[in-house]
Amino acid sequence: VLNDERLREAINLTAAKAIEEDGVPERKALADAESRAKSILKQMESTMSDTLLRITAWLLYKLLPYFIKSVVVEPSQVEMIQKADNFGIPLVFVPLHRSHLDYILMSMLTFTNGIRSCLIAAGDNLKIPIFGKLLNGLGAFYIKRRIDPALGRKDILYRATLHTYVMESLRAGHNIEFFIEGGRTRTGKPCMPKKGILSIIVDAYMDGTIEDALVIPVSLNYERLADGNFVREQLGQPKKMETFGSAIRAIWSTLRGNYGIVKMDICEPFSLKEMIRSIEMQLLKQSTNTIAKPADRALKSNMSTSSLFGTDVVDDEHRALVDELGKHIVYDCAKSNPIMSTNLVAFLLLNKFRDGCTMDELVIAFSELRRELEASNKDIGFYGESLDVINHALNILGPGLVKQQRQEVTKKIDGRPPKKEFITAIMPISMLPNVIELSYYSNGMITHYVMESVVVSAIYAVLKNQINDPKALAEADLIVFQSSLVEKASKLCDILKYEFIFCPPCENLESMILHTIDNLIFIGIIGTCEEGLLEEEQWSRRFASTLDDSSDEEFALERARNKIRYKLNMDPDSSKRMEFLHTILRPLIDTYTFSAFTLKKMVGRSLTEKDLVQEVLCEIKTNFDRGFANY
Repeated sequence: VLNDERLREAINLTAAKAIEEDGVPERKALADAESRAKSILKQMESTMSDTLLRITAWLLYKLLPYFIKSVVVEPSQVEMIQKADNFGIPLVFVPLHRSHLDYILMSMLTFTNGIRSCLIAAGDNLKIPIFGKLLNGLGAFYIKRRIDPALGRKDILYRATLHTYVMESLRAGHNIEFFIEGGRTRTGKPCMPKKGILSIIVDAYMDGTIEDALVIPVSLNYERLADGNFVREQLGQPKKMETFGSAIRAIWSTLRGNYGIVKMDICEPFSLKEMIRSIEMQLLKQSTNTIAKPADRALKSNMSTSSLFGTDVVDDEHRALVDELGKHIVYDCAKSNPIMSTNLVAFLLLNKFRDGCTMDELVIAFSELRRELEASNKDIGFYGESLDVINHALNILGPGLVKQQRQEVTKKIDGRPPKKEFITAIMPISMLPNVIELSYYSNGMITHYVMESVVVSAIYAVLKNQINDPKALAEADLIVFQSSLVEKASKLCDILKYEFIFCPPCENLESMILHTIDNLIFIGIIGTCEEGLLEEEQWSRRFASTLDDSSDEEFALERARNKIRYKLNMDPDSSKRMEFLHTILRPLIDTYTFSAFTLKKMVGRSLTEKDLVQEVLCEIKTNFDRGFANY
């Protein structure tokens, strides 16, 4: 690593800077830079030990049953990565990051199934006494959470050392594991991808260090996090740093807890070489296309700006390539994310039964949603009768998040005397801070319904005057044009572009919106007004996905859309379903609204970022307490 040309260049640049800025003698400046590079490498490098892996695997088999019911992974997926490991090229595991257990469970999976163990990128906040050494021996190499010492000043020596270490590890044939989101998600939904390690891996292929690599997106999900919750940080308070004492307390608390089932979903590996070729062709096609809608252009640049790119200036094409690849990986992980029992129960309680329900009502809604997810081939992380699954989930979530109460009710049936019976009433704890933790589990479902919620929210936006008009509702005559609906949905996707990846980069957003409209027609929320327009509708869909730079064709497409109309189905079941889908994104849209309102009040004032966040939180909490908004 220390003899690499890139690192030598960074050492020379660092020495030259010290000579120029601090007047340090040349020999001393060079020696100091070399010494620091060695120190960085020593603190960073993994000390993977086969013996430690064996001991840890044995310990986990003994300890996991104390707090986790089971860790589930499909045998066919294990066989798939075993075959991939025999290809003789590096495997790059890219999990979404939910828990500190992710590191250990992934290492256990590879080790116990005879797969080459991974070098794992970990934040240096985990480099605490004893546990830091343990993770280091399990394959972790440590990266500073804040690479640059100050805003605007890049630590080129640290960047070059990291870049070279990863490149040389790949050259040596090591498998690599890194969390593309950077840190653990605080909200329960996937975060935007970071570009740093991914960019280095792309560099390794582009400069011939490796001939190819197999990228394997992975999703892990937990019925309940052993890490606790992120309520403090969601309320704007600073993160508590990990210490030896806090780690011991967390382990003791974890061993006494009940965290249910962990489900791991391993996506099909894809060739880095083939994916890069595909993205390059797509980017070339986009660069020659003179028609680019504003929403499409905006959705190209939603990546983190805190990533690292070694010491070289990276061109826009390389950035775009890494952007697209990162979004592909996160999208694939999100779509394959296992749905746990606690996700489904929390999702229903917060979006459908926020005011409470009976156990019978929850069982019916749970079963309907479960069938729907199974029909769309989602990865369900539970099995058994719905009532048993719900009781298990409620036990895992606990009384701090969901309240259960036995109530006596009197039923009156015509011609018969009143009959008393007991029911189980279930209600989510919807006050702060409890609701924040419950929403974490609910958000595990949100990516599976986000497009439906976007389109339904767009319908509300288009019909905002009519939908509150009793006369229009009575006549059941609420009409929306396809052009208006697509425009509003695209705009909402643009506003929420830092929250979700709505479609993979290889697909067209408008085609995804039209496909979602089809789904809403299929489930009966809306219907087409005239059957005679079916041919024009099919024509508009074909052109939405194949639109090129012909202005005549775009005009023809727009004209076709202006003729296509949809009518809302106003029967009670459809209305309830529509309101349910609308509720899913409502808290997030409200948050954006209150944030914009706070910014408007700031005109003529200046605030630090910390103070601004507190003002936004205060505005949201005020509206929450008044009942104007839900979390």
